[in-house]
Formats: sequence, structure tokens, C-alpha cells
Amino acid sequence: MKLKVLIACYSYSGNTLKVAKELKESLSADLTKIEPVKDRFYLLKGWGALREQRAAIKPCTTDLHDYDALVVCCPIWAGKSPAGLNQYLDELQNVKGKKLGAFVTMGGNGNQKATMQIREALSERGMEFLGQMKIASKDLKSGAYTEMVETFAKKFQDS
Repeated sequence: MKLKVLIACYSYSGNTLKVAKELKESLSADLTKIEPVKDRFYLLKGWGALREQRAAIKPCTTDLHDYDALVVCCPIWAGKSPAGLNQYLDELQNVKGKKLGAFVTMGGNGNQKATMQIREALSERGMEFLGQMKIASKDLKSGAYTEMVETFAKKFQDS
């Protein structure tokens, strides 16, 4: 059975959205953009992420009633997910029993907690975690991320 997948993407520079669009094509998924109501200065965004804050977001798809799976994607700042994504996770509805995946984009290769934040927040609400993907900026520049996207997509195609 083919899963109906929603990709929820928060992107600051466009890199995360670029990867999300490739995954969308690979999975024949729907894509919803998570956008802040009010954009903040970059350093304030990093501070908000570090403190695990929330930030108001524009309306987007938050009800998973018609979906089997959700892939949440975002850049990481200060090792954590952005405030707008944290707000999105709080607003999600009808998640119990659905499949979950997460991918993050990052400037470096360092250890980060963003995918664990996402996984823990939604596993507590009854979602089944299928996997994660971490893409460094060097992978984006070299094009190596395309193979990573295909490998990640298979986790949702084989479920």
C-alpha cells in the first residue's frame, strides 16, 4: 500500500525547501510551507531555537486526517529546530497512528538535537518514527544529497 505523505517544510535560505521539493517528487507527496507571521533577525531566530521557543506561523496544513505519514523538515540553528517549526508541531492534529520522518539541513556536520526534538514531540502523541536524514551544506553544494533523498524516500515507499 502506498502511503499518502505530507511534507511540512520550514526553510530560511531555500536550501531546505530545495531538498523538500526533491523528496516531494520522489514520494508523490504533498508539500506545505511553514512560514513565520513575522520574520525576525537571524540572530534572534537562533536564540529562539536555542531556547526552544514558539513563533506564530501563517496558516498551513496541520491536520493529518487525510495522510498516512508526515515528513518534517527544517534547518537547524544552535543545534535545535526553529521556533516556527516548534509552533507547527504544537498545532498538528490527527497524528496518532501516522508514520513520521524528519530531515534537517545544517551548515556544519556537528551533533544536533533537532531530529530528536521532532521525534520525541510526535512519538509522545502516537506517531511511528521511520527515520531521519541530515544534510550538510557540503552535501547540497556537491549534489551528494540526491542519493540521500532517494535512500530516505525508500523508508516511506517500503512501509
